[in-house]
Amino acid sequence: MMNEDHYKWTYENADEFGVFPTNAVTVAHRGPMSKGVFEIPGMPEFNPMMLLHGEESVTFVKPLMPDTKYRVNETIADMQDKGSGALMIADSTISEVDSGDVAAVVRSGIFIRGMGGFGHKGTVKNVYPALPKRNPDMVKEEVTDSNQAFLYRLNGDKNPLHVDPQMAAMGNFDKPIFHGLGFFGVTARSIQGHFCKDSADDMLSFSSRFVGHVFPGETLVVAAWKEADTVIFGVKTKERGKPVIQGFATLKPQAKL
Repeated sequence: MMNEDHYKWTYENADEFGVFPTNAVTVAHRGPMSKGVFEIPGMPEFNPMMLLHGEESVTFVKPLMPDTKYRVNETIADMQDKGSGALMIADSTISEVDSGDVAAVVRSGIFIRGMGGFGHKGTVKNVYPALPKRNPDMVKEEVTDSNQAFLYRLNGDKNPLHVDPQMAAMGNFDKPIFHGLGFFGVTARSIQGHFCKDSADDMLSFSSRFVGHVFPGETLVVAAWKEADTVIFGVKTKERGKPVIQGFATLKPQAKL
């Protein structure tokens, strides 16, 4: 069933047509993360099928606007030895070309399996809160489509790991897996729809750590706890019961009555 609450982000003729906040990550990664990783001086060669998204966080400074040109500046903030692999921390700043105003800042943690052993433990530490022990304030099921990875490729992430069974096998997966940023976005939409339904702009930041993979067509079970102006969440697959993502969102402070 079509959800008319989503029209304002998907249908150009809808009232209040605009951009869902986490679209900032697709703007930030449209091309550079698929090519730039392989062009960094001094970066050893590696099998791209061994690359996995480890973390993703985005801070929303001002809404992205239709018909606006943006510039993305990227820097490598850290490269960390994790033993079985390396974690590369990349920062992307999205700014309006005409005004220079910053719209969003995206931080990505890219895990490259098999590239560990160089010794540098890094300086960037991203802290994620533990899931509360009490019952969640929200539990919602979000169904993904079996073809959703093909649709997500239209954002520019054409890693064949997500659609080609032979390439997925090279990455030690039974079949292609859904893009991490795909179920990152599904989770953010689920959180927004429950805790800040009136305005997506009430979300100030959204941070996630990827702890498992999702196969296209699986159902995500999103559990969330609101602690003051922070929403802590954990997501697992309904079919396998495996945790796949956890993190937190910060919301605009609510007026105190």
